[in-house]
Amino acid sequence: MRLSRETGGEWVEISSRKTDADGRVSSMLREHEQLETGLYRLHFETAEYFHRDSVETLHPFVEIVFEIRGAGERCHIPLLVTPHSYSTYRGS
Repeated sequence: MRLSRETGGEWVEISSRKTDADGRVSSMLREHEQLETGLYRLHFETAEYFHRDSVETLHPFVEIVFEIRGAGERCHIPLLVTPHSYSTYRGS
């Protein structure tokens, strides 16, 4: 999974992490690091995830673009994914 920030019309990667055995990442940021106001994108390599178990998937990757409106705002964005669909929402 990669986290990028939109800067001057381009996406700049600010971190990348591997999911754990449960498909989760505890944090995309280092301790005490905060997101600034702006647009961000999470990129998930879903084909890589499913191919580990020899499962074919419709979506080779999923990207979620979201906005941070206040500096230091916390954001939890779950991705619920199956081989042929996905959904997301703003978690608590």
